[in-house]
Parts: sequence; C-alpha cells; structure tokens
Amino acid sequence: MKFSLRKKTVLLISLTMIVLCVVGTLVNSRLISAIIGDHYADDSRAIADTVAAVIDTEQVKTLRDRVVDIYRTADVRVRSDNWGTPEFEAYISGFTEIESLPEFVGLRDWLRVFQENSDIDCLYLIWIDPVEKNAVYLCDAANEDACPPGCIDEIYPFNYAVLEDPEQGFMPYETDTQEYGWLVTAAAPIHHNGEVIAYAAADISMESINEMEKHYEKINMWIHIGLTVIAGIIGILIVNAWVTNPINKLSEVASTYKGISDELGGLERNDFAMLDIHTGDEIEKLAESMKKMETDLNDQIETLFATRQELSSTREHADIMNEMANRDALTGIRNKRGYDTEIQRVNKEIMAGHTDVGIVMIDMNNLKQINDTYGHEKGDKVLCSLCDTLCSIFKRSPVFRVGGDEFIVVVENQDFRDLDKHVEQFKACIERNVSEQDLEPWERTSAAIGSAIYDPDKDCGIEDTLKRADEQMYANKRAMKHDFQ
Repeated sequence: MKFSLRKKTVLLISLTMIVLCVVGTLVNSRLISAIIGDHYADDSRAIADTVAAVIDTEQVKTLRDRVVDIYRTADVRVRSDNWGTPEFEAYISGFTEIESLPEFVGLRDWLRVFQENSDIDCLYLIWIDPVEKNAVYLCDAANEDACPPGCIDEIYPFNYAVLEDPEQGFMPYETDTQEYGWLVTAAAPIHHNGEVIAYAAADISMESINEMEKHYEKINMWIHIGLTVIAGIIGILIVNAWVTNPINKLSEVASTYKGISDELGGLERNDFAMLDIHTGDEIEKLAESMKKMETDLNDQIETLFATRQELSSTREHADIMNEMANRDALTGIRNKRGYDTEIQRVNKEIMAGHTDVGIVMIDMNNLKQINDTYGHEKGDKVLCSLCDTLCSIFKRSPVFRVGGDEFIVVVENQDFRDLDKHVEQFKACIERNVSEQDLEPWERTSAAIGSAIYDPDKDCGIEDTLKRADEQMYANKRAMKHDFQ
C-alpha cells in the first residue's frame, strides 16, 4: 500500500508526538510519586523519633500503667473494628476516668501543639500487648474522632517483628482501611529507665496528597495532549512536496529526542530550540509548537527540582530535630540517647577488631544536698562546672551525661593511651576543688571516677567494660570522704 506525502507526514508527526506525550507524562508522574512517597515515609518516622525522644516519659509511664490495669482486668476486650457496637461502647466505658487524669490531659495537649506545628495528621501514644498482639491506645491527639484510651487495634503481621524486638518500633508503612483511610504510619519506642514503655506513632494521610498528585498529573496529561493535538493539526496542513526538507529536519530531531531521563542531572533539552526554520507557513508553526513543548517540559522539570529542594529542606529540619534530641539541655553535651548510639558504633568497631577503647564513669557527690540546701540553680552550675572539667581533660573523647549526676566518657586514640594520666589529673582537680577555701561551700563539691579498658578475654562487649568501670567508680566513692561543707 502506497501512502501520499501528506499521510506520511501526518503519521510521522502524530506518532512522534504521541510517544513524547506518553513518555513525558509517565516519567513525570512516576518521578513525582516516588519523591512524594519517600518524603512522607521518612517524615513520619523522623517525627515519631523526635516525639519519643522529647516527651515526658514520667507522664507516659503513669498513663500507661493506669490504662493497662483497666485493660487487663476487663472481662471482654473489643477491638476498634467493632466501633459503635454496644459491646465496644461497654468495653470503652471502663476507661472513661482516664480522660480526666492530668497526665492524659497534659500529654494530649502537648501532642496537639506538636501536631499543629508538623506536617502530619495525627500523633498518638500506644502500648503493645505482645500476648494478644494488640496495639492499645493511651492518648490520641486528634481533634475529631480521636481513639479513646483503651481502644484496641490489631497489629498487622508485617509489624510482628516489634513483638520480638521492641526497640525497632514500627518502620514506615502504608495502610488503607475503612476506619482510618489511606495512611502512612511510623512508631518509635519511648524509653523510661532503659525500658520501652510505649510507642509514639505518627499518621500522615495520603488521601489529600494523592488528590493533589492526581490533580497535577491531570494537568500534565492535558498539557501533553494539547500539544499533541496542536502538532497533529499542524502536521495535517503540511501537504506539499517542497516542505520535505524542513519536515525531515523536524523528524530527525524528534526521532533522537529522549525526553526526561531517570537521573536528576542534565534534564533540560534544547534540541528543538536550536532549529532555524523560517518557512512562513504551517511548517514554521510546527517548529514553534515543538519549541513550546520543549519549554513546557523544561518548566515542569524546573518545578520538579524546586519540589525536591523543598523536600530536602524538610529532611534537614528533621535532622536538626534529631540532633537536638541527642543533646543534654543543661550542659550541651550528648545525652543518654546519644550515648546509646555511640555504644552501638563502638561495638561494631570491636567486632571489626578495633579493641583499643575504654570507658570512664564519673558520679558527682552530694548533688541532692546542694539542691536541697542552696537550690537547683546552684546544683546546675556545679554540674556544668564538672562537665567543663571533664571536657577539658578528655579533649579528644565524647563526654555524655547519662543521668542527673552521672557522666560517661568513651576514650579512644590518644585519650586511650593517656587514660591513667587523665584519671589522675581529674582526681587532682577534684582534690584542689575540695580544699579551695575561697570557693563557696556548694562549689567545693567532689566526684568519684572509675575507668576500665576493653579486654577481649573478659568482655563480651563494651557493656562489660562499663560494668567494670562502674565497679571501680563505686570503690573510689567508698574511699572518698563525703562530708558536705
């Protein structure tokens, strides 16, 4: 079958534009969807981690104990998928008193403030019953249709790992249920005295996000369809043999045009813009339409870059919040959470064969007497002074405040080699401080110190080294005079 030049021209241009339209639409949609999905999954986990790190754990423990007591004594436990039934209402009525507790009100109001200042839909606290495999609500910050204390959700099978390892919490996952809709959820463990007592969970609704994404996908699709229709109409008008050369130029560029690549570098294309076609007729219009299409694609790419930068800024904000959660508010050094992270790193180094590491334990004496006699402000000053002394002696090692009056130093490298000298230097500083008569009584405080180095023959991990340093510290404390002046 023979085709006229007009049909060949129309067919070539139409196919080229359809391919460009489909490829551009699909690639843009997938790239936008992937970036948005990853962002909100990371955001939910980062917010859950931050809440778990800064929340008042005393209040959480008190609230958890009250809810668990009622939960365990309930004759029948009814899960939330029976919401609204008489059985469910009878079960939930047993928890009515919880909502009047000051701990519940305080935690709920605090979570609501945090929720209003974050890009999330709901924050809530849950406790896990490992026997029944239930997630029991302690406090829900939702302003409408909040799950009441004692409300039970079944743990999804893909989250059963938390029953074996409570420390990992719930990694970000998506659900789409009749009760809660389409959500991305993550939960982080809340610690109290080294024990996981509950979980801080963050929900981000994907419904509105999905609607927004679909809205932009429709705009993107109609732009490409519109450009394709325009190009097709122009192509139909190209019917004369003398336009073969300009058409060939356009076809040559279109056949090598790859559109948007998967990488985020070098996306902008200017192939059509470089063509110099001035025929004064429909062919020139086609060339200008192709250039406009290319400009629109480049504009969409620029918008995509701007979106990615905004998402990157949000991640940086989450990183800052995470860093703040690792810092002690009084002294500025790293706290117990930061120490736990450091110990994980040290144990990995030990497993790799790097065993030149030691632990120094320091416990300040008479802090409670100073606080009771002179006030907490003086006690804070003494703690900061002790911290400064430790940081000045162990200059090359991280110092952690792991309790009210307890500090730990992880020594490596030069500080490891000079460990005994540093310990004696600290003891000398303490002795001078105690005997200095020009100081106020509350300033002449003392501290006990103990140290140990990792011994592969004795220690299974750095935790065993810590125990030996702790024993030495208490031996030093017993040998010291504790008379408070």
